Amino acid sequence: MGYLRVYTGEVSEPHCPRALADSVHMAYVEENGQEFPLNQGYGILYAEAKIRPDDTIAPRGIRDPRILSLDKGYGVLARPADPEGNPVGEELILWRTEDFLRFWQESAVPGEWQQAYDRAGQQLDISPEQWEKIRSRWAVQPRTELKKVEFPLAVGWADPVIFHWEGKWYFLATNDNNNNIGLFIRESDSVAGLFEVGAEPYRILDYDEGKEFIQTFWAPEFHVIGGRAYILFAVGGRQWAPQCHMMRLKEGGRLTDPGDWEVPVRVCRQDGSFLTESGISLDMTYFKAGGKSYLVWSYRYGIGTAADTGSMLYIATTDETRPWVLTSEPVLLSRPLYGWENQRGTINNEGPYPLLLEDKVYLAYSGGGACDPTYAVGYLVADQKDDLLDVGNWYKEPAAMLHRGSIEGIEGPGHNSFFRDENGELMIAYHAQERDKYNMRCTTFHRVYISEQGLPLLHLPL
Repeated sequence: MGYLRVYTGEVSEPHCPRALADSVHMAYVEENGQEFPLNQGYGILYAEAKIRPDDTIAPRGIRDPRILSLDKGYGVLARPADPEGNPVGEELILWRTEDFLRFWQESAVPGEWQQAYDRAGQQLDISPEQWEKIRSRWAVQPRTELKKVEFPLAVGWADPVIFHWEGKWYFLATNDNNNNIGLFIRESDSVAGLFEVGAEPYRILDYDEGKEFIQTFWAPEFHVIGGRAYILFAVGGRQWAPQCHMMRLKEGGRLTDPGDWEVPVRVCRQDGSFLTESGISLDMTYFKAGGKSYLVWSYRYGIGTAADTGSMLYIATTDETRPWVLTSEPVLLSRPLYGWENQRGTINNEGPYPLLLEDKVYLAYSGGGACDPTYAVGYLVADQKDDLLDVGNWYKEPAAMLHRGSIEGIEGPGHNSFFRDENGELMIAYHAQERDKYNMRCTTFHRVYISEQGLPLLHLPL
C-alpha cells in the first residue's frame, strides 16, 4: 500500500513563477519511500481566479493543501492565496474527485469544512488498483520506450499545422522570421520532406495596404468545410488589431498558387457585424460534431491596459456553405482562470484546435505566454452528441497536458495542432523553444499516446 502526497511547488523564476508553484502538486509514495511526482512535477489543481466587476481577472493561488476521504470519493482542501502567496479570506477551496482522474472545484465554507481541513493531512493511503489508474493518467511513462523528439524542425516557425491534401503533404505556420508578414505554405510528398534542408515555402498571401493586410498574419489553419478548402487566420491593418479572416481555395485550385485563392473575408456575426469592433480576435479553428459545424476563436479586450480581460475562447455554430458567417450568438467557453494560464500578465486562452476521438471532442488550447518558458497546452472535453454551445457540457482539465516538464530539452510548448502521419499514427505539432540555444519559436511534432481511459496524452512521445 502506498499513498498520495499533496504539496505546493517551489518558486523558481523564470521557469516556475509563483502562479505555477502555488498550486496543488501530487506525488505517489511507495512503501519503500520511493516517490513518483505526478504530471511530471507540474501542478495539477489550481484555484480559479475571481472575476472583478470590471470583467478583469483577479488571480489566486493556494497554500497548505490537504487530502481526505469523503462520504463519496475524495477531496483536496486548500487555503486561497493572493498573487504574492499570502493567505486571503476565510473560505477554503475544495476539489472533489471520485478517482483522481477528474476534479470539480467549489468554495468550502469554513464553518462546514474547517474541522475536516484540520483533521486532514498531506497524504492519503490508496490501493494498488487505484494507483494503476492514476499512474496511467498522471504519472510516469507507459510500459514502452520513449523516443527523443527531433527539435527544432523549422526555426522561427510558430503555430504549426501539418496536413494531407490531394496526395501531397503541407505545412502552414506563422513566420516569425519574416516579422509575421504574409502567409506561407510548404509542399512535399512526405511529412519528413516538409522539413528537409532547402524546403522552400510558397507565399500565398502578401502584404497589401489597399486591402489592409498589413501586420500580424497569425496562426493560419487549413480546414475542409463543406467540401471546400479554407485557410483560417488573423491579420491586422494599419492600427494593430488582428482579426479573424478566412480565404477559400478556388475550384480546382492549387494550395501553393496565390492566384488560386479568393480574397480573404473577415468573419462576421449573424447580423453582418464583425466579431468585435473594440478588441482583437484571432486563432480561429473549425470542427464538425453531432451534425453541426462549430467555430472557436480567441477574443481579448483592453490588452496592455488596466482593462485587459485576458484572451478568452468563444464558440459559435456556422453553416458549411458560408462558414465566415456565424449562425448563433458567440458563447464564452473558457477564460484563463488557472495559474498555468495566467503568467506574469500573459493572461491567455488561445490557439484552440479540435481532436475528435471516439465520441469525444478534445479541444486543445494554450495558456501562458506564447514566447515564454511557461507556455503550455490544456484541454476542454465534451461529448460530440451534446449541445456544444452549452458550457455545462464541457469539462475543463485543471492541469496542463503538455508543458516545459514534458519533453527533455524543450520549454514553452504550445499552440498545437493534430494530424495523422503516413502510417495513420496520431501526432501533435506545436512550437517551442530549445533551452539555452534558440530565442525563436520553432516547430516540432511527436506521437500522441492514448491512455487506458481513452484520453490522448500529449507528454509521452512514442
